Amino acid sequence: MSERPGCITYGPLTETLGDPDVVLIRVNPKQLMLISDALPDLYIGGKPQCHIVALAKEHGQVAASVGCMLSRTRTGMSPNEMTCAIPGSRLSEVLEKLRPAISVDASVATYAAEDSRRFG
Repeated sequence: MSERPGCITYGPLTETLGDPDVVLIRVNPKQLMLISDALPDLYIGGKPQCHIVALAKEHGQVAASVGCMLSRTRTGMSPNEMTCAIPGSRLSEVLEKLRPAISVDASVATYAAEDSRRFG
């Protein structure tokens, strides 16, 4: 971070007072797939996991991380989870882009399931 924050607050988004700088979420691989479909500019990285918060805050970049052992151990994060940092200023945009991606994937899944039954 280019500036040391005066304070850091965290908690459920629905209980947040004011607009957050960054929204940090835990996602599973399917959810990350949908985010990736919706946002071609999504950054996906590895260690250290915490750098995605800086990317979101400083550069306005939606960023995901596969995680690091330090963070996974300290937070009890499941092996089936990853994290994604969304700039607060882009949250509405991300949600709007996710809606059609979810719809398209649901259609593709229906087609694939029918195809699987036909050839299975």
